Amino acid sequence: MTTLTSATTTTTTNSHSDTSHSSTGNCTNNDANPSDEPLNQQEQLLEPLETTKLFPSSSSSSRRGRGADHHHLTTLQQQHLLSEVMFNTGITTISPSDYTPSFILKHFILLSILFSTNHGAVVSCLSLATARMGNLGNWQSSVLYMSYTLSSLLGATLMVKSVGSRNAMFIGMSIYCIYVGTFALATTVPSIRNISAILGAFVGGIGGGFLWTAQGSYFARASEEYALAKSLNMEQASSWLGGIFAGIYLGLEVFMRLFSTVMIRWGWSWVAVFVGYTVLAIGSVVLMVLTKDYPLSEEEKRKNESQSILYKSTVTFRLLWTDVKMKYMVPLCATFSLSSVFVTTFVNAEVIRVALGDGNSAYVGMFTSVTAAVGGIMSVVFGYVSQRTIIGNHMILVIGCLSFFAVSFLFVLYPDFSGWNFSSLLLVYALQGVGRATFEGALKAEFATVFVDKEAAFGNIIFQNGLVTSLGYSIAANSKCHQVGNYCIEFEDHGLHNIMVLEVMVMVSAILAIGGYQRAKKIYNREREELEMETRLLGEDH
Repeated sequence: MTTLTSATTTTTTNSHSDTSHSSTGNCTNNDANPSDEPLNQQEQLLEPLETTKLFPSSSSSSRRGRGADHHHLTTLQQQHLLSEVMFNTGITTISPSDYTPSFILKHFILLSILFSTNHGAVVSCLSLATARMGNLGNWQSSVLYMSYTLSSLLGATLMVKSVGSRNAMFIGMSIYCIYVGTFALATTVPSIRNISAILGAFVGGIGGGFLWTAQGSYFARASEEYALAKSLNMEQASSWLGGIFAGIYLGLEVFMRLFSTVMIRWGWSWVAVFVGYTVLAIGSVVLMVLTKDYPLSEEEKRKNESQSILYKSTVTFRLLWTDVKMKYMVPLCATFSLSSVFVTTFVNAEVIRVALGDGNSAYVGMFTSVTAAVGGIMSVVFGYVSQRTIIGNHMILVIGCLSFFAVSFLFVLYPDFSGWNFSSLLLVYALQGVGRATFEGALKAEFATVFVDKEAAFGNIIFQNGLVTSLGYSIAANSKCHQVGNYCIEFEDHGLHNIMVLEVMVMVSAILAIGGYQRAKKIYNREREELEMETRLLGEDH
C-alpha cells in the first residue's frame, strides 16, 4: 500500500532531504511523542488537486509559532503522485495536522460517549412510546421521523456546513432534550398529553436531523485524520472507528434502556423515569464543550460563501438524485428502519405483553437492552474482523440483512405469539442486535468510503432512515383488518392490525438490500479503476 508519508518523502527535493527525513519520521513513528498533544514538528503543506480540499483540522492557530518550512508540490508529476496516494488510500481530503493517533482517538471516544448518552435517552423513550401511549405513540413516532426526514433533507447539511460538525451536534443534542422532556410532561399532565407528545416529536425530529448528519460528518473527518496519522487506508480507519463508535453507542444504549426496567422494579414512577432520562440528556450536552472540534478550513469557508443557501440546503437530495450508487444503497437503510418499526410497534407493545403477561411494560427496557448489548459486542467484533481478515464490509452487511430478515420470518413461521417465551424472545432481540451492529458500523463506514461529500452522504442515511421509518409507523397505525386470525392481531387498544404487511416489507427489503449494495459497490470499484487509469495517463503525459 502506498502511503502519504512515502509520497511526501519521494517528492521532496534533495536540498531539503534532512527536513523531509525528520518530518517523515515524526509522521510514521507514533511512539516518538507519546503525549496526547500536537507534535511540534516541521510539517509539509501538500497542494491538492482541484478535486480535493484541505482537511479542516489544521487551523492557523494550530500552526502558529512553529516556524515550519512549507514545501509545495508544484509539478504535474508530483500532483500525480499525490493523486495516486489518495486513490490508494481512499482519502478525499489532505490534512496537514500532526495530532497523534491517541489524541484523535481519545477525543473521538469522548464525543461518542456523550453522543450515545444523549441519543440513548431518546431511543429509550421512543421504544416506550407505543407501550406507554398506545396508538398515540405510533403517531408521535411517525411525526418524529417525518420531521427528522425533512430536517435532514432541507436544513441539516446547511447547519453542518455553516457551523461545523461538532457545533451542529451540540445544537441537535440540545433540541433532543426537549423531545425527552415531553415524555415526563405528557405523563404528568394527562390533559395536554396529545399536544405535548406531538409537538415534542416535531421539535425532536428537527434536532435529530441535525445530530446524525453532523455525527456522520465528524466521523468521516476523524477517520481521514486517523488514517493519515496511522498510515492506514480510509476503509481500514473508518471500519475501526466505526466499530468503536457503534460499540460505545450500543453499549451505552444498554444502560439507558435498562434504566427504565430497573427503576420501575425499584418502585419509581414513570414520571420519575422520564425525568431521569431528561437529566442524563442535558448533562451530555453540557460536557460537549470538552470535545475536539474540526473547524472548517479557509477553503471550505470560501466554498460555502460562494454557494447559495438553497444549494447547501439541498445537497442531500442532489446526491440522491445524481449519484446512481446512492439509489442502490436505499434498501440497506430501509431494511433497518422497517425492522425497527416492526419490533417497536409489535414485539415491544404486544408480544411481550401477551407472552410474558407484562402489562406494565417492565420487560421492554430489558429486552431492548439485549439488542443494544448484542449490537455493541458485534460492532467491535465486526470492526476487528474487517480490519484483520479478508472478511470485509460486504459480508458483514449481508449478515446484517439476513438477521433483519430472520426477525420477521420467525413471526411468519410462528404467528401465535401467545406461545412465545422468554428464550425465544431473547433470540429475536439478539438477531435485531446483530443487524443493528452492521447498520451502525459497517454501513456508515461504507458511506464514508464510497461518497466524497460526507455531509450529503450521511444526510442521505438520515433522510432515507427517517422517511422509511415515518412511513413504517404510519403503516403500523393504519394496517387494519376485520377478523382476528394468525396475522390479524387485536392490540391492547382493541384495534385489529394486520402485522403481515410489515413482516413482508422487512423481508423483501432485506433481499433487495443485498443485491443493491453489490451493484453499488461494483459501480464504485469501476469508478476507482477509471480514475486510476486517468491518473496514470496524466503522469505519463507529463
